[in-house]
Amino acid sequence: MICRHLSSRVKRTGAMLPLIAVVMIILIVGAVLSVDVAHMHMVRAELRTATDSAAKAGAEALARTQDPEAAIDAAIRAASLNRVSGEGLELGRDDIVVGSVQETADGSFEFLADVEPFSSVRVVGRRDGSSAQGPVPLLFSPLLGVDNFRPVLAATASSSVIDIALVLDRSGSMRTLDAGGGLSRNQALINAVNAFVDEIEATSPLAAISISTYSTQATLDQNLTTNFGLIRNEINQLGAQGRTNMRAGLLVGSDTLLNSRPFSQRVIVLMTDGNFNDGGTPLPSAQTAADRGQTIHTVSFSSGANQAIMMQMAQIGGGDHFHADDADDLTAAFQEIARSLPVVLTE
Repeated sequence: MICRHLSSRVKRTGAMLPLIAVVMIILIVGAVLSVDVAHMHMVRAELRTATDSAAKAGAEALARTQDPEAAIDAAIRAASLNRVSGEGLELGRDDIVVGSVQETADGSFEFLADVEPFSSVRVVGRRDGSSAQGPVPLLFSPLLGVDNFRPVLAATASSSVIDIALVLDRSGSMRTLDAGGGLSRNQALINAVNAFVDEIEATSPLAAISISTYSTQATLDQNLTTNFGLIRNEINQLGAQGRTNMRAGLLVGSDTLLNSRPFSQRVIVLMTDGNFNDGGTPLPSAQTAADRGQTIHTVSFSSGANQAIMMQMAQIGGGDHFHADDADDLTAAFQEIARSLPVVLTE
């Protein structure tokens, strides 16, 4: 009786072993295949970034040089700086097409290859059998007969008409002589904005710019104009005194864009060297600007600047935040913003 009971238990235990083995195999296969799936998602994201960057670089170069060949060269260089599956993406010249875009009835944009006036660059980023680098090899999927991953993505970027509101800090702290090279923060700002205007004039000659400044009060110093000489004259007279009412300054700058051109890209560039200490938090003004369809880029200058609030306003306005420690950094930040403005992704 006892022997028969033990024998039955042994049989039942033995019957479970094949099932356990099958389950373990399934789990192992699922685990190893998940590695390839994760790798495929990463490669696709990297290819998207590389393709978008190439299209934007090409459109920027096209707007600046008016030379399709220079645009293609710029797209190829930008792609090579973005790694896809561990190596810079190689584009062929046939992967890049210059043309224009037109808005369709449903509000989307259609790319028109080789149609003048040239304003757009379309890039096809590929890691398939026809690309220079070939498909992306997989680690475990070949066990199931899938040897590689062959993603292909496209991006189109276009230069656009831009209306820009410069909103600049002229509070008393801008007189501080710590910008490097014996410069005050105010003089560093004057130099940086002049460099900004130079870039805009070179890359977006149809852009319009307004200037609003703020300290204890905010003022409109120059309404939207395509006359860059007027902008430079106003900037070169910039002084510094008073407290920091950023909230009022941002709202005045936003108001200037209410009179912008119907199909323009509306952008605010907000700069400060400190923290708001008059007028309350500027976040409501940032939200107002965002609700009006205006993009906000922010620049914080000096170690005393409130980078957190500037980052938050850029996030609200769908723009970028830049921080500058000295005069050279400030000029570089304004130049980087200027170079990025003429280009928008339409695909």
